[in-house]
Parts: sequence; structure tokens; C-alpha cells
Amino acid sequence: MLKTKQLVEISMLVALALALDFVAGLYSRFLWLQGGSVSLSLVPLAILAYRQGWKIGVFGATLMGALQLLMDPFIYHPIQVFLDYPIPFGLLGLAGLWAGKVNKGNKEKQITFAIILSTFVASVFRWISHSISGYVFFQQWFPEGVSPVVYTMAYNFGYVFFSWVASAIVLVLLYRLYPKLVQV
Repeated sequence: MLKTKQLVEISMLVALALALDFVAGLYSRFLWLQGGSVSLSLVPLAILAYRQGWKIGVFGATLMGALQLLMDPFIYHPIQVFLDYPIPFGLLGLAGLWAGKVNKGNKEKQITFAIILSTFVASVFRWISHSISGYVFFQQWFPEGVSPVVYTMAYNFGYVFFSWVASAIVLVLLYRLYPKLVQV
């Protein structure tokens, strides 16, 4: 059973992640015409995962993905309902697997490394989920000689990679300026 403080923190950070993702969609839709955007939504989701642990991190991030699906769906194939919304965002909550390192690290370099590594691993899993979805959706339309696997992996890599880099930078800066915001 979740405590009131946890519910409030989940609600606030998921709402912030959703707002950041919405804003990102406004300015980067013209770059990724088939969906995706460079977003800082990983920042509040990782903070949630660091502060509450990976299970609540995955729960909150999955909730964010489900809410995004309800608010602004971009669906052409049924598999996208799961592999482009709740699953990839839920996987971002896996950053919480490094919550112990972020919260109990004794050196700034160790904590910085844990933030970068945790968000990288979580982003790789997100990228894989989006890529599987893109492969399932696009494979039927590719002419011979064009690999749908390579195309979908490259397409999704673009926005997931830049989202990770931007989010990791912001998280490290937040940790260095306001450690109690990131840590328990």
C-alpha cells in the first residue's frame, strides 16, 4: 500500500514528466514525423525512481506512458498501444535500480556516474521497445533493399539518444546544485 507522501510525489513527478513531454512534442514533431520527440520527461521519472526505488519508478513511468496514450495517441498498429506508450516509459523507471548508488554514494563522481549509467540503461530499453514497435509497424511498407530493422532503430535512436543526453545533463546539474531534490 502506497503512503500519502509517495502518492503525492508520484502524482507531481508524473504530471511534470507529462508536461515536459507535451511541450517537447510541440516543438519537435516536425523533426520526427512518425512520432517521438526530444524530451526531458526522463528527468522527473528518474528522480521518482531514485527517491522511491525502481518498483515505484516503473509504476510512475508506466502511468506517465498510459496518460500520454490517452492525451496524444499516435497509433497505426495495435502493438504501438503497448510498445510506444506504457512499456517504453515504464522502462525508464528502471533508472531506480541505481537508487542505492545515487542516494548512498560517497563521492560526487560515483553519484554522477550512477545517474549517467542508470539513465543510459533505461533509455536503451526504451529505444528497444520503440524499435520493436516501429519494426512491426513499418516492415510491411519497406521496399526491397531497405532494412526496416536498421531504419526503425536509427529513427528511434535519434530522439531517444538526444533525450537521454539532455536529461542526464539536467539530472547531474540538479544533483550538483540541489542534491536533496534528487536524493532521499
